[in-house]
Amino acid sequence: MKILAIDTSTTHSSCAVMDDNNIVGDFSINQSMSHNEILLVMVDEMLKKLNIDIEDIDLFVAVTGPGSFTGIRIGVTVVKALAMALNKPIVAVNTLEALSFGVFADKKKIPLIDARGERVYYGVYEGINNENIVAPALLTIDELLEEFSDKGEFVFVGDCVNLYKDRILSIKNFEITPACLNSCISKNACVIGKQKYERGDISDCFSLSPEYVRLSQAQRDLENKGK
Repeated sequence: MKILAIDTSTTHSSCAVMDDNNIVGDFSINQSMSHNEILLVMVDEMLKKLNIDIEDIDLFVAVTGPGSFTGIRIGVTVVKALAMALNKPIVAVNTLEALSFGVFADKKKIPLIDARGERVYYGVYEGINNENIVAPALLTIDELLEEFSDKGEFVFVGDCVNLYKDRILSIKNFEITPACLNSCISKNACVIGKQKYERGDISDCFSLSPEYVRLSQAQRDLENKGK
């Protein structure tokens, strides 16, 4: 089974191909070009180097967020179009789930995605099965650190960990992952996508949608009062 995963939820555009149980190709770029400009070119270039035709792909995996609203829409739209044109199934994978996958299975993990204005999307995952124990949400980085400062040991992973490195490491029992683990989203999404497909957790062109995480109503009301 050949699987193509596409991620445009962060500042990185990335794609990866899995053939049976092996990642055979991945492509990631972080630059000023928009996802819209680079994504299809990147996918085409990777498949050419692998000598794989797009028609050979058996399953498409869309990384559906949270993250950049515009980026997510682009990635989801591309996956929908490819799957519809080729009549192939789709699996949706959460960005936070993909970030935390395969990282320190013996510890609780908090993946972070930059939401700007010192706010972050986060969730909490643990165990070898990467179980989600705190649902994806949105907080300021200081609110997040305060929330978990007395709840044990945590490993932070994600594209914005280095932005807040000093604040994270100032708290006992908090650590961060190496930078090389912060851009593995599409590769991890291939593996998760295969697992979900085998469980029958499948989407299609009509049911697939972005996963946006917004402020709670109470938080929005509080922000509006301050304006």
